[in-house]
Amino acid sequence: MQHMLELKELLLSSPLKIVITTHQKPDADALGSSLALFNYLKKYGHDVYVVTPTDYPRYLFWMPGNNCVINYEEDVSTRNKCKELISSAHLIFCLDFSSYERINELGPLVAESVAKKVLIDHHLNPSIDAEFKFWDSKSAATCELIYDLIVSLGDKDKIDINIGECIYAGIMTDTGSFRFPSTSKKVHLIIADLIDIGV
Repeated sequence: MQHMLELKELLLSSPLKIVITTHQKPDADALGSSLALFNYLKKYGHDVYVVTPTDYPRYLFWMPGNNCVINYEEDVSTRNKCKELISSAHLIFCLDFSSYERINELGPLVAESVAKKVLIDHHLNPSIDAEFKFWDSKSAATCELIYDLIVSLGDKDKIDINIGECIYAGIMTDTGSFRFPSTSKKVHLIIADLIDIGV
């Protein structure tokens, strides 16, 4: 990842206002990576919000932290709150999408924000200009990259069941229940680690 040390120093500084967003109609990898990161960043006392550009299926509501997700399209009040959160954020994480078009009306808001951007994604040809990029098209899922990020920051011990369940869900669905060719040895080792902590 670009500038890993700088990002780590930033996350260890005084509490930050952080927004996490992902693509429209989030699936298990999009929401799972967002909520895994949300639960991780909360451990450092940051003021963290997950903002989705649209709604998503009810069968994903079980994920730890789901009650804190803000759907931009819900109503006028919610849209205004999302705009305020994005404009005042110190850091914005862009997860599981490679271009601003994938987040609909949030695209221009995020692009124009003065906040530092962190791109974490596994899709081809990302066009987002971010200060920090954690991108690998060979990764099976963005949740795999979230796991890698937390470990790279020296915080593997902070991956608890709540974080682990979100990561597991994203990896399982994006690998087609571990059947797709993207299911590598590394993926199985990550899943083994998650099972070891009780997932």
